Amino acid sequence: MLKWNSPQGLKDLSITLVNQESVSGTCSEKSMAQLVYDLLKNTEYFKINPQNVFMKPLNDSLDRHFVCALAEGNGNSKDTLILVSHMDTVDVEDFGKLKEFAFDPYEYTKRLDPNTLGEDAKKDLLSGEWLFGRGIMDMKTGMAIQMSLLEEYGVREDFHGNLLLIAVPDEESNSEGVIAGIPFLNKLIEERDLNPIAVLNCEPDFASYPGDDNKYVYSGTAGKLLLGCFFVGKEAHVGESLAGVNVDLIASEFMRRIEVNTELSDRVGSEVTLPPTCLKYRDLKELYSVQTPVRGVSYINIPTLQKNPKDFIDKIRTYAQEAVEEACDKVNRQREIYKDMSNLPVGGDGFNPVVYTYDELYNLCVESAGGEFENHLKECISEWKKDSSIDERELSTKIVAETQRYCPVREPMIILFFAPPYYPHVGLKEETDFEKHIVKVCDKLIEKADKEYGEKILKQRYFQGLSDLSYFAVQDADKVVEYLKPNMPAWGIRYEVPIEEIKKLDLPVMNYGPHGRDPHKYTERILVDYSYNVTPKLVRFIVDELFKYRK
Repeated sequence: MLKWNSPQGLKDLSITLVNQESVSGTCSEKSMAQLVYDLLKNTEYFKINPQNVFMKPLNDSLDRHFVCALAEGNGNSKDTLILVSHMDTVDVEDFGKLKEFAFDPYEYTKRLDPNTLGEDAKKDLLSGEWLFGRGIMDMKTGMAIQMSLLEEYGVREDFHGNLLLIAVPDEESNSEGVIAGIPFLNKLIEERDLNPIAVLNCEPDFASYPGDDNKYVYSGTAGKLLLGCFFVGKEAHVGESLAGVNVDLIASEFMRRIEVNTELSDRVGSEVTLPPTCLKYRDLKELYSVQTPVRGVSYINIPTLQKNPKDFIDKIRTYAQEAVEEACDKVNRQREIYKDMSNLPVGGDGFNPVVYTYDELYNLCVESAGGEFENHLKECISEWKKDSSIDERELSTKIVAETQRYCPVREPMIILFFAPPYYPHVGLKEETDFEKHIVKVCDKLIEKADKEYGEKILKQRYFQGLSDLSYFAVQDADKVVEYLKPNMPAWGIRYEVPIEEIKKLDLPVMNYGPHGRDPHKYTERILVDYSYNVTPKLVRFIVDELFKYRK
């Protein structure tokens, strides 16, 4: 008997999943994996085929696991649609005094005071058509839909393909779950002689602009680069501030050029990424003193649709050179003005500012200091790796900082590098017949939703909310490997994307899921009737249509 293929059964499953706390980066993710595994294992299909459901460890300090399940249809078809879901959520600190009810959607929705909400959330709450709670939108309803697919298609006599689900932790942080899971997927595909055809995610649709209430189907997913910028000034006593260059001046000139600069937005057709924005900046002066800050670091979020890492570095390098030169020129100009104002001599010489990539800096240090530098850096990294309090970004900063200490050039500089996480973009190029078929599936979905349910769904090429779909293909893989790896200091130490394993898959991706609002906010919510009644039917339509091409 099927438990999850009715609107109420699917909602009950979603609530069960939401009830289990699974905040990203915590041990609660392990309990979530166990729950998903147990729920699947107790369905009719997997009771008969227990060898087709797996729970595999990430082998990390939190003892987290991903869950994988294969529902094999009737007949001899090896064609397989991969389903991907994430089991984790962001934390609930923003829920305030109602934090204890964050994972109980019915109770939380009941306790929300409409007078404390913004107009949109207040309107939705009072309508009675929405359910609020952490994870109800992002993305436990979507995961429930995929679990219901396995339950149903595993016992459907007229289904002649295969569904392969991977449900992962850590999507909201570093995507360690899917990164660990991709090699296992490839192994299972090889062992069972499967033929993967595409990947379907059921993330909720994300608003494209404030007030956007449209529903979407996506035929690709945006990527992300996290650009690290290491700034080096010229030290000076505060009593001789014009003799040096404060690193904060260099950083501010750089930020002024980069922050929300639409010239750095990536574009494909009418779809455009938001421009870069700084996620973190600090100078690296740990103790108070009267010496001006000498070194600092920032991390810049850069969404991508088609440009590779080299494209962005080449462009940003121009801005970096302008920034560090302007900072030095300002000091030189102000020094001359001060001389005229005070009639006093002022210390300080001219500056010759430079910009390096991390790869260039590293090679310069090897050329200058050779084995002494390489051995020293290896020893430092060996110690840092043992310290779990140092995350991947901080590790990157430490490596760049220690490398810069050995740099023979003692001028103001900016060092450009990449830090984890890296999300490849995956777009539909429509170069193959099957990719063209996916476009037709999207068009048919839109038509069906309109005619049968009165729902207007729009088509977009890229899901810009970021998702684990990024790890099922790497476009321009050779350029990525050639340029990303040597400029990402943490690569192979605490972080690595399995590029070769991903290249084995190289699959087209789609995303279609429930409709909600305010992901990652205390007003996270889902539109109940559409998400539990209409969406599951349309997801099944997508699945059936994808397999029609292969028959």
